[in-house]
Amino acid sequence: MRISDSMVSTNYLNNLNNIKNSVNTLQTQIATGNNIQQPSDSPTGISELLKWNSQLDQMKTYSSNIDTASSFVNDTTNTMQSIQNEITTDLTQLTQVNNSTVDSTDLKNYANKIDQSIQTILGLANTQSDGKYVFGGTDNSTAPYSFSNNNSAVVVNTDVSGSQVIRTSQNVFQRINMPGSEVFGTMVTENGNIDPSTSIGSSVTDQTNVYDTSGTQYTFKVNYTKTAANTYSMTYDVIDASGSSVLAQPPAPKTFSFNSSNGSLQAVNGQSPTPIQINIGAKNIFFTFDPTTIMQSTGASSLASSANQKTDIFNTLISIKNNLQSGIIPTSAQIQVITDFNNRLLDNIAKTGNAANQLTNSKDLLTNQQTQLTTMISNIQGIDVAKSAVNLQSQQNILQETYQMAAMISNKTLLSYL
Repeated sequence: MRISDSMVSTNYLNNLNNIKNSVNTLQTQIATGNNIQQPSDSPTGISELLKWNSQLDQMKTYSSNIDTASSFVNDTTNTMQSIQNEITTDLTQLTQVNNSTVDSTDLKNYANKIDQSIQTILGLANTQSDGKYVFGGTDNSTAPYSFSNNNSAVVVNTDVSGSQVIRTSQNVFQRINMPGSEVFGTMVTENGNIDPSTSIGSSVTDQTNVYDTSGTQYTFKVNYTKTAANTYSMTYDVIDASGSSVLAQPPAPKTFSFNSSNGSLQAVNGQSPTPIQINIGAKNIFFTFDPTTIMQSTGASSLASSANQKTDIFNTLISIKNNLQSGIIPTSAQIQVITDFNNRLLDNIAKTGNAANQLTNSKDLLTNQQTQLTTMISNIQGIDVAKSAVNLQSQQNILQETYQMAAMISNKTLLSYL
């Protein structure tokens, strides 16, 4: 086969271009630190990189969630510990009142101490972490707790029963807050079901005991009257030992609507179901009624309610303060309410401590996973800079030698003699 000058020239130019491309590629790789510059360099590698980078971005989001949540949980724990210290001081003072002979002046001094404690606990109950009320549920529009207009009671300004949940991995969610309803207030929770086959006009009732701030027992009655398919009119009443209502006037009925498919409570007065705040200031009765978990399902109607505590800590302390100012020492029932609150507070502190540990474990797991993914990405995308530098120098040397060879073998022209 005859090798023409044209074939030699073409082969030379192709080799020259290949060397120049190799030099350019190595220079770009060294400058960017990336092995793959465009999809055509490695279609399979690009596919893996897209998948792993997406996973890495998700993990970074989860880690950021955990960092924010950890701060919130720690603030919640520290706040509850401060409240627990205050409650412990109150119990010590009230024990002194009951175990010693004190005159009216001493009782007023103790009343002042309890009043200061109420102010302190109320301030702590409105603690914020990064702009969020730690005991405010999911409502951050206003402080959850405040004194009533005449300062005779502490009232709840918002729904403090909501839960804040974050995602710590693809399929794992964790609650990070301690709702104020679980910490401070009396939560009467109703469970059970209503039979949808009951006729319109029929009723289902439920009742449980509630207490005022002095420990006096009352009966809380709830009634559901069917008005249409999947729809009920709900009313309630609070009755004293004589059978008389303590409400100034009957509350307006609430319309409960159930989902016809799954039986869950769908709406109350056309809005998403939320717990109902019941404050009867004239009788010092304060509690939250939560019927949001009741269902409509086939079978005999059965409803039952239970309370997490007899009465809330704020108004119990206010009642004790008022009694001390009048020369009345606290009752054993009132001291028991404070003792029970203190015990629940310790339990809640333990819960947030566990939540903090879970967040730490989740963060450690994410850190390990991110390290592994980063290594896998580096194995595909990263370069050995030292090796690439040596290769670049070698290719540049070859390129220079190629230029020199071309100059030596190229045909001389008239310009060569000028």
